[in-house]
Amino acid sequence: MNNFLKQKYAMSDQGAKNLQKSIFSHTILNLTKMFPAIVGFMFLFQYLGGLEGIPVPVELTLVNYIVIIAVMLLVMFIVARWDYVRLYDNVYNESANSRIEIANRLKKLPLSYFGKRDVSDLSATMMSDLNLYEQIFSHSVPHIYATSISTIIISIMILAYNWQLGLAALWVVPVSLLLFSLSKKKQRQAMDAHVKTGREVFDDLQEKIDQIQEIKSYNLEERSLNEFCHKLDNNTRTKIKVEFSAGIATSLAGVLMKLGIVTVAIVGANMLIAGQINILVYIAYLILTTSIYLPIEGILTFMALVVALDGVVARIKEIKTMPVQEGKQEMNPKDYSIDFKDVEFGYEDYTVINGVSFTAKQGEVTALIGPSGSGKTTLAKLAARFWDIQKGKILLGGEDISQIDPETLLKNYAIVFQDVVLFNASIKDNIRIGKKGATDEEVARVARIARCDEFIDCMPEGMETVIGENGERLSGGERQRISIARAILKDAPIILMDEATASLDVENESLIQEALSELIKDKTVIVIAHRMRTIRGADKIVLLNQGKIEAMGTDAELQTQSVTYRKMLEKSMG
Repeated sequence: MNNFLKQKYAMSDQGAKNLQKSIFSHTILNLTKMFPAIVGFMFLFQYLGGLEGIPVPVELTLVNYIVIIAVMLLVMFIVARWDYVRLYDNVYNESANSRIEIANRLKKLPLSYFGKRDVSDLSATMMSDLNLYEQIFSHSVPHIYATSISTIIISIMILAYNWQLGLAALWVVPVSLLLFSLSKKKQRQAMDAHVKTGREVFDDLQEKIDQIQEIKSYNLEERSLNEFCHKLDNNTRTKIKVEFSAGIATSLAGVLMKLGIVTVAIVGANMLIAGQINILVYIAYLILTTSIYLPIEGILTFMALVVALDGVVARIKEIKTMPVQEGKQEMNPKDYSIDFKDVEFGYEDYTVINGVSFTAKQGEVTALIGPSGSGKTTLAKLAARFWDIQKGKILLGGEDISQIDPETLLKNYAIVFQDVVLFNASIKDNIRIGKKGATDEEVARVARIARCDEFIDCMPEGMETVIGENGERLSGGERQRISIARAILKDAPIILMDEATASLDVENESLIQEALSELIKDKTVIVIAHRMRTIRGADKIVLLNQGKIEAMGTDAELQTQSVTYRKMLEKSMG
């Protein structure tokens, strides 16, 4: 049972155990709901039984009934309280644990996974899907199992007492459930369409917020609004289809179930006339029949919600079952040189890197150059194991990086990419990301080295100024200088720089180059730049073309060996 629940609902081992406990407690709660009916039957047998000449085994006074009712209410309250804690606390804890587990798993997934998935879709899975997961589990799944169990127990009891009346009452239950089950495929299709259109609305909204500058610049406000409204209308229509398909199935099953009351009334009347049962049994079965259908109708409503759960679980399972990047937690490299050995890497339909071999030595600057799409940035990211290669090896100090945990590996890297990512926090906190626990003096020092003080001094709150989402209050050059300061603060033995000074003017670029020349001493440096003067002083230049090495050597060597390199120099100087 435990493994079944884990597989079906993508739950943890403890979550599956807690679900079983919740089902048990809710079953007990459902059975206690029969207490009022039992007291009612006792009253009927005592006061109507005498009128019909039916012997009563125990005579109860009004005080006895008051005491029984008080004890009954106390027991029902205790069981309900116990069930509430088991049900809701456990469900919410499992939901919280699922969010944490997914977040931890996303940390370990290669960047190639995020290239295939829309970030907004992942966000929706983390938040919207898990909210729905929480709601359905707290209000549906345990109730379905518990109500099924308690209904079976009660059904066995009424069949054992009188099988003719029992069959008259229960024949509609499997027929109603079968009718509902036949409509599940249609409901699932409608729900999947609703989820898809909902994601499209979310994606479109996020895209238009991100591109608001372009939308205003080209007078696209009305067109953008119409596109959004069209997608919103589609989402509304699919939602109506979901409600319509589920509503029809639930209503038809509920109406069919009411026929059970008719059959009990007819069968019971015939048996009463024939003297096979007395009036009290007849009344009792009519009341029981009505009572037993109410929780089953609840099951039908819950089952309609569980149709939505299937899609949620499928998306959660997809993340939880994706292969993650793992490896040993410790590494002891002989040095910090990086060896690329016959490295191949590509996406599903095309190859990006094809048989690349070279060594980026410690204490040297290795520059990667080449036309756009030649694989420069991809190689730099492969060196940090942002992706895992398909063939070949990448060695750091003689150790295969594919065998090292990414978190352990990245402690050795300081990375400055062209696309700078900053957080909606202070300048100081954004720089401090480079080294947890760095003092204010250390942050101020690297800010000066990266020439950040020039714009920090103009800020209203200096280093404490909050720079907005992704540094929206800063220029591109200012954002890049913060990224460089962050890398200087980390002081890692390996430095990856992809167009690190692309957003700087000539004067500031020269100043930053001076700062970087101090930073890179005795370190392994891989730099990508389109400005040829930035890389001409590199110890090794690797010229890439269509994912392969076309030429490799110093500036002087490449000028004599490579026509492509000479053309690149001529263009940059022209």
